[in-house]
Amino acid sequence: MPVYHCSIPEQQLDDRKREQIAGSVTRIHCERTGAPPEFAHVLFLDATGGAAVVGSIRAGRPAALRAEMAAALAEAVAKTLGVEPGLVRVTLLEVPASWVMEGGAVMPEPGAEAEWLARFATGRPRRARERTRSPGGGD
Repeated sequence: MPVYHCSIPEQQLDDRKREQIAGSVTRIHCERTGAPPEFAHVLFLDATGGAAVVGSIRAGRPAALRAEMAAALAEAVAKTLGVEPGLVRVTLLEVPASWVMEGGAVMPEPGAEAEWLARFATGRPRRARERTRSPGGGD
């Protein structure tokens, strides 16, 4: 958690662009929320039409922060795809931390990540992001 679903037409993406978008989404989320990168998951789905990012983030973040994140996400995806930010739809959905599990443990409330990591992350593989391609995508 968070999970960001990037719905982008397959013809607009290659592996380099996927890596750039996944890295930007992870960076933007972590810089603005203080969450560790291993919490971020970025998935890619083939889509028709334009680009869209739907992120489910833990509830409790201020509205101004969510708006700032949405604008930064639109800008980063647009820059990578070579389109105007206004053509990238971004929706951030708030999800209670108690609804989400990571590594078999219920996620902490925002701000309690360090204690949670110390308690539950020992021995877990550390990763900054996940890449998933749509069926037929070649992975």
